[in-house]
Amino acid sequence: MVDTIAINNGQSLTKDEAKELHKKLNQFYRKEASTKKKAKPLLKPIGDVNVEKKELKIQKSPIDFDDLKIGMPFALDANGTVLYTKTGRERAICLNTMGSVPVGGASVYRVFL
Repeated sequence: MVDTIAINNGQSLTKDEAKELHKKLNQFYRKEASTKKKAKPLLKPIGDVNVEKKELKIQKSPIDFDDLKIGMPFALDANGTVLYTKTGRERAICLNTMGSVPVGGASVYRVFL
């Protein structure tokens, strides 16, 4: 097994020296990477909110959850009591609670805003 490692400029390092150099380089690059992260923007209040009533159009007949496109709003009942938005093949977000919900399959009512 080789006890020394050659570097481009002709110098050689022992395995222990190479490990130490590698350790220092890793620490340096980790420190550099952590300082380059952008600060996340602060959320600002939107100010006064106007309450407006809007009628939703809800499809009369249910469709299969898999037939919805990602981003489409839907309800689990024809009254639209709780609204959801499809976010993935097996995932949706409840618009009332803003919680993510796993979906294995369902008959849903398409909602048109």
